Amino acid sequence: MYAPRKKVLWFAITTRIAILILQMIFNVLIPDHQADAFKRPLDAMEKNSFWDRIIHFLFNGLTRWDGEYFLHIARYGYTYENTLAFYPLYPTMIRIVAVIMTKILPLFNIQSAMIIAAILINFVCFVKSAIIFYDLTEHVFQNTVTSYKAAILYCINPASIFFSAIYSESMFAYLTFYTMLGSIEGISNIYFPLALSTLVRSNGIVNIGFPIYFELKKALCNSERLKKQQKHNVLSILWHILKLIKLKTYFTILSILIISLFPFILLQIYNYMKFCTSTFDKTLLPVDILQYATENNLILPGRTDSIWCNASVPLAYSYVQKTYWNVGFFRYYQLKQIPNFILALPILYIMLQCIKEFACEYSDELYLLEFFCSKTKSKSNIKVKKYPLNMFVFIIQGLFLTMFCLFFVHIQVSTRLLASATPLIYWYCALIMSHKCADHIDLHYERNENMYSKWKVFFLSQKHYTLQDKFVLFYFLGYTLVGCLMFSNFLPWT
Repeated sequence: MYAPRKKVLWFAITTRIAILILQMIFNVLIPDHQADAFKRPLDAMEKNSFWDRIIHFLFNGLTRWDGEYFLHIARYGYTYENTLAFYPLYPTMIRIVAVIMTKILPLFNIQSAMIIAAILINFVCFVKSAIIFYDLTEHVFQNTVTSYKAAILYCINPASIFFSAIYSESMFAYLTFYTMLGSIEGISNIYFPLALSTLVRSNGIVNIGFPIYFELKKALCNSERLKKQQKHNVLSILWHILKLIKLKTYFTILSILIISLFPFILLQIYNYMKFCTSTFDKTLLPVDILQYATENNLILPGRTDSIWCNASVPLAYSYVQKTYWNVGFFRYYQLKQIPNFILALPILYIMLQCIKEFACEYSDELYLLEFFCSKTKSKSNIKVKKYPLNMFVFIIQGLFLTMFCLFFVHIQVSTRLLASATPLIYWYCALIMSHKCADHIDLHYERNENMYSKWKVFFLSQKHYTLQDKFVLFYFLGYTLVGCLMFSNFLPWT
């Protein structure tokens, strides 16, 4: 019999294998769409052995869209200005693992080794993120059934293909959930995974809020003076928070900010030095890279006339996103993008509904920003609520990311952005799914026969489904299957 945590581990492994098989089948059966997208320039002189062709046959469906950029950066570095939209930790790890593999297994060329390395990194990161997510949920909800169901749903999340494809979602989810859990538990070196997350995706900076929040909560939760403040007087609460914080807490928060942001700042300096100074020698780049730049009108390092180079704060990311992908405030609100808004609608609805329900449940407590330690109440005064109050900081983070998706990003990207950055969608869906089945599953995390299986879980053997159950499963499994089909053939998806 498998304990819930162990079962989550095996189900995470099972789903990753299933995704790899599905993308291979869809990629073989359906011709690739000729997308107008970046295709990494390949070395024409590089030899392709029988084993390299096998790797191409099995996993080429995972290299689409942004995967082309990550593989290019892993091999050649940041050779074009548009590649600066992709953060360096993931492609750097691909490069390191691939070089080690070519030493151990000289059967593969460097390109094949990088594809294998990327898949292995994602596989490990995803499985570890599923386990950490289970631990995080159990810490927040203090409920095994909710923790188990949320972790199982995470394993079949609507953006599943991106967690296995050569994208940074799995690595980012692992570092994000680790940061969340470590912040709650007060781990002293939490700034390390936090700093790494800022080198994986741009929204990793948002994670800085977690250790800062819990550091403030630790300093203030026992304050009687704070609890006596008038309700809904938010400005007064904030002022008293500032007055009650000890100097030691300020130094701790400052150290978290400095250490966490230091790698991000170094990255901006590196980008500026490489692309905005004339010291870079273009002759160091291979001929294929230079030729591809000429054919596609791409900007090489060493140009000093880019607009972002001359800005007061030279940040390449926002400029590249705006210039090459038309990302900006309300820029995506066009009639032709209605299908993409429909595609993103389910996850945005889930997020907003979860946030709304939490706010309604705790409308009387939110004025304290959850900066207090709840004391045990008598049973007669206890009102059973759907959500625990300590979800507050996750709600704030989820609200910020949802608003950011609605107003700034390409709206269809919301699915994978939110699926890898916030636990709210899994918590909400786990709570609305029916716990009751024929054998009173509400008292256990699984059916008795399922407890002995590595892959068989509640939604595969449930006899009675509510309308909400059907909606969740149709959304999660439907997007997983369609995503594998669309992505592996270079068709537009989330």
